[in-house]
Amino acid sequence: MRSLFLSVLFLLTAASARASEPITNFNVVLLQPSAVMEKRVTNIDAMADYIKAVEAASREAVLASGATQAVGGFIVLAIKPGQKSNVWLDFDALLDLDIKKHITQSVKAIKPFDVTEGPVVFALKVATWDGKESKRVAPSPPEWKKVKHGGRPLEVGELVERVWSEK
Repeated sequence: MRSLFLSVLFLLTAASARASEPITNFNVVLLQPSAVMEKRVTNIDAMADYIKAVEAASREAVLASGATQAVGGFIVLAIKPGQKSNVWLDFDALLDLDIKKHITQSVKAIKPFDVTEGPVVFALKVATWDGKESKRVAPSPPEWKKVKHGGRPLEVGELVERVWSEK
């Protein structure tokens, strides 16, 4: 399943990158070990469909915002059992508030795929309006940086549970 899992994600990202688009998806960044993802994702096709829906909703959201800011960064996604989802944005520059609001609302409205045993956390590495791809390997949303953890590193699933908001 591991190779199927990674192959599906690769095909999704390879088909997504285009120039002169409201949003370009460069790749999917897995923020948990493959073993955790494979155990928690019950249907890889459903995850792939969800990623496609997030890409489409993000594109429409950027268009709907009317903003033309060119910037790279990440759309960070977390799915919990019970089909609950959350989204955080982490861009390389302060993101236009209309783009931020539209992307967040549009992505949160998408029904997530089923997961078991805990959250699944990943990100789409994107850019708006021909912005440059972020040089960063992984996101670190501002909300995550505020979490107190007593100096010990947190596993990303635990971190997400601490910052989760049901808004």
